[in-house]
Amino acid sequence: MKTKLVAFAFAALLTCSTAHSVERLSDGEYYDKVYGAWLGKCVGGALGMPIEGWHYRDIRAKHGEITGYLSYFHEDSHTGWSGILKTAQIPEDGEWHHLAITIRAPRLASERYAVPIVGMSCEYSTKPGEYLIRNLRLPRPASNLPANGGVWSPMDACGWMPGGEIRVAFNGLRAWTRMTPEAARLAAIPPGSLVAFSLDAKWISGDNQIGFAFDYRQKVRRTGFGPDDDTTYEIVGLHALETYGPDLSCEQIGAEWLNLLGPLSGGMLAEEIARERMGRGIKPPESGNHPVGEAIGGQMKADIWGLVCPGRPDLAAEYARRDGVVAHRDNGVYGEQFVAAMISAAFREKDARKLIDVGLAHIPKDCKYASVIREVIEWHSKYPDWRDTVREVKSKYPGVCDPVYAEAGIVTLALLYGEGDFDRSVCIAAMCGSDTDCNTATVGALLGCIKGAKTIPAKWKKPLNDTFYCGARGMTDWKISELAKRICATGRKVGQHHGTGIRFTKGI
Repeated sequence: MKTKLVAFAFAALLTCSTAHSVERLSDGEYYDKVYGAWLGKCVGGALGMPIEGWHYRDIRAKHGEITGYLSYFHEDSHTGWSGILKTAQIPEDGEWHHLAITIRAPRLASERYAVPIVGMSCEYSTKPGEYLIRNLRLPRPASNLPANGGVWSPMDACGWMPGGEIRVAFNGLRAWTRMTPEAARLAAIPPGSLVAFSLDAKWISGDNQIGFAFDYRQKVRRTGFGPDDDTTYEIVGLHALETYGPDLSCEQIGAEWLNLLGPLSGGMLAEEIARERMGRGIKPPESGNHPVGEAIGGQMKADIWGLVCPGRPDLAAEYARRDGVVAHRDNGVYGEQFVAAMISAAFREKDARKLIDVGLAHIPKDCKYASVIREVIEWHSKYPDWRDTVREVKSKYPGVCDPVYAEAGIVTLALLYGEGDFDRSVCIAAMCGSDTDCNTATVGALLGCIKGAKTIPAKWKKPLNDTFYCGARGMTDWKISELAKRICATGRKVGQHHGTGIRFTKGI
């Protein structure tokens, strides 16, 4: 039976605010926890992004026990991707077909260059599919490049076949073939130029779509994190709260998505679908009522609402609901409420198990999301090793991102098995695989809020260089420390307007 959204009227929140015990939090303590949460968010994103979409067994086989960053901050590192720019269809007759498609390369800053990628992704389809490709070339402008070997690198659910073909087998994970960075540097695709892809393709089964996109690479060792969708949507949420005030509505949040975010890529992410629907006049919350509405997008961008509502998990959950329904429904919204409530409670509570209980108290008891959390709690009691629990989670919930169940389970088990240790918690989240950048960032934000910025080890903080990049118009470059001050200022206004469980005092 479809469960109802947890919706509290703000008037009711104000009525019940006196029931919350009042505790003091100095300005310095508030800032340290907010700063720690955003540092933790960026740490988790940078840790998880190089292995996004990987199965936990593949991560263990290649990296063993993760104890620090992987490749995010290496020289010539990956900095983002264009989204799906075009798709083509392979005739479903089992024969080889020659395909040619022309797309425009992204316009990049001078220190970056474009790396072409071809394949299938949950960003534009959730249907399983399998096909073969060969003779993949870029006739223009990289006609001097040889085909296949040494130029193209199969990734995720792709692999070379004995005859030189590349097998693309998509089942909810990315299945990409990417040009190697070395070949992309040789190709030197001019920013904004037209790029002609040429390949032969043979359909085997399922979905017959083939997608074309670009990775962004950077020629020098990077510092800072982002931009990524998780944090970008949170910055837009913060801006909406600053612009419209503490009585912010879901329609106002949706309006800021349309105002501040770039052109649609044609992807199948919940937020992309919602933006397209809002562009056609479908307003929130109806904009979130679509087939991908129970995906991870709500859970991944919940932190900001907890940070502006310290000590008031009920208020944080209500803001999260209003943000959540812009692109999500039901369990997709509950995930955002669950995390927001935990972040808010982390200003008081340090015990992860108790924080999970707080999160559960702010979503319907009978919803599927809550049942997944309770299952993980039981598995944690049964298994001393987190690997046994992630095996149970992925066995029962094999999907990635949509719906959100596996990701909810991974966040929960990382908190439980991490036992309050920042390093252990974020590394477990990363080693669990699946949507690693989102899950590890959520765990990092929560532990960062619990522990505060001062306690996060330098090995995590130093590569960030206190720098964060955002994808929203006019808000691209940030010092994390300055962002934390801005969040604190907004949180104080929210507290003054609604009443808060924490009183702010001057001093450290």
